[in-house]
Amino acid sequence: MGKSYSYHDLRALFENSINQVEKLKTTPPEKLSYKPSEKGWCVGEIVQHLVRFNQLYLRFIGKALSKSDKPKVDQPSFSPRFLMNPFIRFLEPPYKLKIKTITQMKPLNTGSKDFSEDFDELISQNRELIQIIHDAKQTGLNLNGIKGKNSVFMFRMTLTEFILFWDVHQRRHLWQAEQTLAMRD
Repeated sequence: MGKSYSYHDLRALFENSINQVEKLKTTPPEKLSYKPSEKGWCVGEIVQHLVRFNQLYLRFIGKALSKSDKPKVDQPSFSPRFLMNPFIRFLEPPYKLKIKTITQMKPLNTGSKDFSEDFDELISQNRELIQIIHDAKQTGLNLNGIKGKNSVFMFRMTLTEFILFWDVHQRRHLWQAEQTLAMRD
């Protein structure tokens, strides 16, 4: 069995991400636009990619929460299922294997120098998820008991797994952004 998370633990993951994004946002625009290679993404494009995926994640979570059967929990401790745990760990930064990006999730605004709206949207999406987790705690929702179909990978995931997948995907790309900035310096 994988690590267990409380509502607080899950919120903290995204509060940390917001802090990282806010720090990245203060980077001078010329550094945010630096591409490490012809096919590589600049930091701003990495943020755009995260925004696009997070829009998808928020839709999934909204659909899963809109179902009438929302199980409650007495002892709020949530873990990914046996088969999902290695998949989530596989995506942990620093990563050794690049994964090809789905065309629809590639950055739109390549070549831009102003990524401030993208940073603001990424922060807003993370705050929205923090609020969802807070609301789940207030109503005692069992995040392991709420399931929905992941529209990218086409299999069912619990809300816990989806939140952890969002987190690891985001941390993977924020790590990538920091590596890109380090190449620029």
